[in-house]
Amino acid sequence: MKFTSRGFKAAAAVIATASLLGAGLLPAQAAPKTITVWADETRGPQLKSLIDGNTSIAPGYVIKVKFFASLTALQSAWDKATAAGGPDVLTGPASFNAAAKSGKVLPLLYSKAAQSEIPSGAKQALSYKGRTYGVPLDVDTTAMYWNTAYGASAPATIDAMFEVYKTQKAAGKVTGGICAFDGTWGAHPVLTALGGGAYGFTSNNPDANKVLINSAAFKANVKKYLVGTDGKSTGFLKWDGCADEFKAGKMLAANTGAWNLDGITAAGIKFTLGAVPGLTSSSKGAQWVNYSGAWVTSYARTHGVELGAKKLVIDWMASSAGQLQMYAAGDRPPANSKAAAAVKNASTKGFATAAGTGVPQFSAWLDDKTGGSNWYDTLGSALTNMLVKGDNVDTTLDAAAVILKKNFANASK
Repeated sequence: MKFTSRGFKAAAAVIATASLLGAGLLPAQAAPKTITVWADETRGPQLKSLIDGNTSIAPGYVIKVKFFASLTALQSAWDKATAAGGPDVLTGPASFNAAAKSGKVLPLLYSKAAQSEIPSGAKQALSYKGRTYGVPLDVDTTAMYWNTAYGASAPATIDAMFEVYKTQKAAGKVTGGICAFDGTWGAHPVLTALGGGAYGFTSNNPDANKVLINSAAFKANVKKYLVGTDGKSTGFLKWDGCADEFKAGKMLAANTGAWNLDGITAAGIKFTLGAVPGLTSSSKGAQWVNYSGAWVTSYARTHGVELGAKKLVIDWMASSAGQLQMYAAGDRPPANSKAAAAVKNASTKGFATAAGTGVPQFSAWLDDKTGGSNWYDTLGSALTNMLVKGDNVDTTLDAAAVILKKNFANASK
């Protein structure tokens, strides 16, 4: 065999390098650090197919996805987690944000893109004492089903919708305006469209001093749209047993979630999906929104992977590209507004878009009974008293506000 001068030099270099490595004089390339992600039985397999083993999202790190048999099992494991075996990134419902109180999850600084593409309601749901701790992954919310038999698109304002309702009612075509399919829970976008609601926000946190059910604007609009001059209900808002009425084509619109999509479609109702219109063409009613999210845990810092974990959560999980990949794997409406706009399925896109105008549903606040009854029962009694019994609007709403103020003050402790 003939060797060239170049061949002899190359062989010598290989031998020399091997000798140095064998003698421990040259450092071997460091192995990537592992970022461990925890998830439940539905999201886990999806994430595993997308990012398990990935080394490009956060260079220098390899991602490992671990999922549990159920959400309950995930919650139990998280409650018992320690630095020895705990996750670096946790995914799950927005209620996991409670870990911010104990310091088990770290505050996050959103990228410029995430800051502009994540809706304010989502940031509120994943904030604690003015700081954001998680990124929202997808949404579970309602939207307004507008019956296109009464117009190709929904009116731009609540006042315009009310005018359509009066016209169609006078013609004998409808018996109601907006149906809250899911009771008082589903009525919230109508309340907020009229200037009311449950609680307001300060620095992305619910504010116990901002009880909205008896705001001056809401009182005035209840009298204008919901209660007639005779002191009785106008029928514009219904919240109890009106589902069949809407399916029969006797109501203009309904507020409910995707869980009623098949039933409404089977009833033959043609509809568009969107938010309840507000008092102006640029305002919308705010429906309750639940989110799932992702958090970087304090264990990531202990494990020395905090930077990589934050890169995974902020640069991929919060991004439109990442959320579109997760949507394709799981068909959940993305929380990222840019990703939501790119969704092709009309129904999924409708719910995702509506979520952008919603407010987070803080169960601890809404379920509190310190004042005597929780938000849902208090609202139900107020609506019944005003719209069924004909009680005074101001007196009824002020009494409800007294109860809620006590509830919210206790929940905020």
